[in-house]
Amino acid sequence: MAGETAKTRAVCLDIRPWSRTSHVVTWLAETGPLATSVKGAVRPKSAFLGQYDLNYSCEIVYYLNTRGDIHALRECLPVESRDYLRGDWRSLALAAYFRAIAGLMCPNGPEAQKWLDLVERSLDAIACGESALRQMLRFDFAALELAGIGPDFGGYSRNSEWSAFSLESGRFGASGRSIRVPRKVCECLAGGVAEETDVSTLREAAKAVGAYFSFHTGHPLPVRRLTLKAIS
Repeated sequence: MAGETAKTRAVCLDIRPWSRTSHVVTWLAETGPLATSVKGAVRPKSAFLGQYDLNYSCEIVYYLNTRGDIHALRECLPVESRDYLRGDWRSLALAAYFRAIAGLMCPNGPEAQKWLDLVERSLDAIACGESALRQMLRFDFAALELAGIGPDFGGYSRNSEWSAFSLESGRFGASGRSIRVPRKVCECLAGGVAEETDVSTLREAAKAVGAYFSFHTGHPLPVRRLTLKAIS
């Protein structure tokens, strides 16, 4: 039906120019990733000026496009702007990673609500000042669980200096392509990233999880490598 609209809560994942004065905005909505056009977005008298930006949570209303994947934004009300992210480039890098992974892995449908909750919760947690490496790993664990490929880090050898972690099965000691994980890193992964874990161990744990991510998504995930470099 022409002119039919939909309303949803969404996090702004990406903003791209569409013309000299317009944007295409990608959102993570309650039903999955969503793209909207914003005509005249940068004009001086645009009603959308200041209403959305990266990492914002917004209530949006858009016109449904039954013939394409880009819908037209009608209304946008910012709910949470997360201004605290603007003062720290490491926080911005971590936030960009959360958005990139969610945009890559979030499905369309009812499960998308859990991804939206995860991203909003993770973005809000950045303000608490906890180690960025620890926050990255916790996000990784939650994202892998939502995707149905959560690994089992509990089966490592307590008596060896390292254990073989199977990228295929997500378990220690299983067959298939594997990586060597030092015992201290195994303890970190199995313990859910304890508060007392040192930075070096967190970094190596993040690299191990990154290898598992890449194996199962089929992507090298350069955004993860760049983010890890930025926050380490």
